[in-house]
Amino acid sequence: MQVQQFWIERAFQDAKSHVGMAQYQARMWQSWHRHMVLVMMAGLFMLEIRISHAEDYPLLSCYDIQILLAATLPDRRDKQEEVLRLMQQRHRKRQALIDSAYRDSSSCLAGVTQIQNDRVELFLS
Repeated sequence: MQVQQFWIERAFQDAKSHVGMAQYQARMWQSWHRHMVLVMMAGLFMLEIRISHAEDYPLLSCYDIQILLAATLPDRRDKQEEVLRLMQQRHRKRQALIDSAYRDSSSCLAGVTQIQNDRVELFLS
């Protein structure tokens, strides 16, 4: 029984450390379920890689696969100018959303003020 428990705990440890199981911040159940599905798919991918390369690399771990993927996958953000450009683009979008929310809230406040003025005039007349 303890042997089974070891492998289950080891699977959860790998999922939390290398696949991102512990890196979610979900506000709804649906998003949590989607995140867990992606974690399970990534864990399955790593398990299949480990099984398919078991003869050549018997000590292949999830961490080894993570390092190999980071080294071999292309990284588009390797240039500082590209990183700065993407950051400035995100900042422009964020500022536009802030400005839009501010305009919407101020127009709502102006409408409330007009309603209150109308009520005062009705009360005084």
